[in-house]
Amino acid sequence: MSGVMLLSSCSLYKKYEAHETVPTGIMGDVVQPRDTLSLGALGWRQLFTDPLLQELIERALQNNTDIKQAQLTIEQVQNDLASAKLGELPTLSFEPSGSLSRFNSLATRSYIIPLQASWQLSIFGQATSRKRQAKARVQMQKDYHQAVQTNLAANVAATYYNLVMLDRELQILQETQVVWEESLEAMRVLFEAGLYMSPAVYQMEAYLAGVQSGIVDVQETILTTEAALCLMLSEQPHHIERSPYEKFEMPSELHVGLPLRLLEARPDVRQAARNIEIAYYDIQQARQAFFPDLTISATLGWSNGEGTVNPSQFLSQALASLVQPLFMQGRLKARYKNAQLEQEKARLQFIQTLLNAGNEVYRQMHICKKTEQKAAYLTSIVNSLHEAYDGTRELMNNGTNTYVEVLRSQEDLLTAQIKEVENHFEGIQALINLYTALGGF
Repeated sequence: MSGVMLLSSCSLYKKYEAHETVPTGIMGDVVQPRDTLSLGALGWRQLFTDPLLQELIERALQNNTDIKQAQLTIEQVQNDLASAKLGELPTLSFEPSGSLSRFNSLATRSYIIPLQASWQLSIFGQATSRKRQAKARVQMQKDYHQAVQTNLAANVAATYYNLVMLDRELQILQETQVVWEESLEAMRVLFEAGLYMSPAVYQMEAYLAGVQSGIVDVQETILTTEAALCLMLSEQPHHIERSPYEKFEMPSELHVGLPLRLLEARPDVRQAARNIEIAYYDIQQARQAFFPDLTISATLGWSNGEGTVNPSQFLSQALASLVQPLFMQGRLKARYKNAQLEQEKARLQFIQTLLNAGNEVYRQMHICKKTEQKAAYLTSIVNSLHEAYDGTRELMNNGTNTYVEVLRSQEDLLTAQIKEVENHFEGIQALINLYTALGGF
């Protein structure tokens, strides 16, 4: 009884009040005092301006089966909420019954036509807690639905730009193939003129075959990447139309906004906060289980009793019952303690989700900055190697340079061009990840 009295001092009807906050330094050193407008505040159409990409994202959001499953789950929890809202209303049932028995020549007929009602009064807030918890579950599923949408849009964009990058790599390899075919032809002429030995020709042929093999590999990767994107669209494999590599431009400035936006915008953070709320109502229901349940039931109808004649008689009955749990083998106390532990686990998970979010923003922001810094150096390297290749090729044609230097120059140029493309894509991928990390959609 002392435990019940202790619990009664707690509020059984109090609505959950969120107290979660985001630490100021959660995103490390990427936040500037002037950061007021976050990249995540942009809609995906504002960030992904390519019309072909926008069309793909819209198709994915409309057709993807994961999105549809998330929507169906929302409908399920909304049905649970509707049921919880009706929890304070009485239940009605209509159960007519009759019997016929015969002993010798004497027949006995009886029937009853009752309408029964039962009403469990939620005088200690049990139904209210269930209803509020159901509302929290609906909101959590809506947050999950947004998370699925955000990740899907980001994955479509990343796969799309991966295809654009592969197109550029294929273009570089095909252009290199043409150049190396010209170099091979020139080397054959020099070989026939007696300026080079046959091994030089064979080595150039091997290098050319390596480029041709690389072309086949990239073409195969393009096909498999297109198939993966079609899977996101819930479509059969087919060719994906896309824009040229040069069309995408990184934003001139990147702002992550204030840390509080993580709590407002990221659906996984909001989901973690909802889990704390749901656990809170579990604690309330565990408290309320220590208090009695009051049930009122009534029966109205007609009956003839059990006589041999069948006159209708009005039947009415009312009953009230009060059930107070006294000894439940420690189950109620264990439920209450476990509910408290679940809320603490939810709180720790919320903290970890915040740390993960801040860490992700920090990492992706620095990757964006790193790729931007490297871009200028890689462009300079490619330009210099172009000049070096043109010079070594001219010297070889004049007979004052060796084929080895030409091959090395060609290989260095190809490697630098591929690195430049890969760095560009790494920056695009980091930007997409940063946008997602900030809760953008």
